[in-house]
Amino acid sequence: MDRELKTRIYFDNAASAVPDSHILGISYEYASRWYANQEAAHDLAYELRQLLSDAADRISKALTGNVEEVFFGSCGTDLFRLLSSFEYFKDGNILTTELEHPALHAAMQRTGAEVRVLRLKNGRIDLEHLKQEADRNTRLLAIHHVQSETGIIQDLAAIGEAFRKSAPQALFLADTIQSAGKIPIPWEKSGLDIISTSGHKLGSPGGAALVMRKNSQQAAKLAAWLESCRKEQYLAGRPEPSAAITLSRCIEKRCLEMKASFKKMQQINDFLRKGLSRKPLPNHQKIKYTASPENSSPYILHFIAPGYQSGVLVRMLSKHGVYFSAGSACQAETDRPSQALTALGFNRSDAFSGIRLSFSPQSTMREAERFIEIFLMALKEY
Repeated sequence: MDRELKTRIYFDNAASAVPDSHILGISYEYASRWYANQEAAHDLAYELRQLLSDAADRISKALTGNVEEVFFGSCGTDLFRLLSSFEYFKDGNILTTELEHPALHAAMQRTGAEVRVLRLKNGRIDLEHLKQEADRNTRLLAIHHVQSETGIIQDLAAIGEAFRKSAPQALFLADTIQSAGKIPIPWEKSGLDIISTSGHKLGSPGGAALVMRKNSQQAAKLAAWLESCRKEQYLAGRPEPSAAITLSRCIEKRCLEMKASFKKMQQINDFLRKGLSRKPLPNHQKIKYTASPENSSPYILHFIAPGYQSGVLVRMLSKHGVYFSAGSACQAETDRPSQALTALGFNRSDAFSGIRLSFSPQSTMREAERFIEIFLMALKEY
């Protein structure tokens, strides 16, 4: 591949997003001024506690429209790990799918409860099977809103309606790390109890949070228990103030810009879909898209390049300044085929050929044009 083609195209924002320069400025400001330990007895610590309380309210209002309970953490994985120790989840059963992020899947397994895997129809939860599997012993439904590898969007409102009829006593958790600040979360329509967000997926330097419904008895117990994990059991450290406060400002900004960003992502996604499908691949195969535009987030474009191992392509193109992934970064080094793709019914060969492109508001149409050129050149040299 000609060296003069080398450029920098970053299409791995679902793993960690390009930093927002405005948000970086806010982060520097708060890190420079608010460095005290918020648990200290002096006035600076008191002011910091007030700022953290305000940050929590800003996050919950932006994502749900209400003031709800918020628990800050360092990342989504740590928050899911803590959730797995909640006593309420250890009895009965938990409902989930094979499409969950590895961190959430592992957390559900650690509870010790019976984990029931829901069937899928074209990547979406089979509502009839959900009604059959949910019962009076169900403690939790834990699923994604936007699937982190394929971008498939679950219909949370329909899922919530079906779930509540069969298991009104259970908690409903949606992993919204790939949707928070990007697409609307149907908090009220779905009857969600818990959602999650992570700064690294939004262009913020760090920080993560769980939002929990205040008027849900079990969710309120969970919120109180999480605080005890931090203050009494020392199972969790105190939140980094600048990261938590910056996360709140980032989420507000992303929610305010949501419509414009969504439209831009649609344009880039659609351009890539059409451009990559225009001609057969060098091996005479055709690109296979794993989800339709109507059923997936425009922030993620996932496809299969039959006959080409995605791990090899990731390394080939990264040498030329083009960055994307074969799936979830948490499973990037595995020698197994994509679990998400096998769950969706793709054969083993195709499951090794999945490509995930993921975008941010900083992504451009020019990058999309160059990606197509360089990607097709790489296939010829494969």
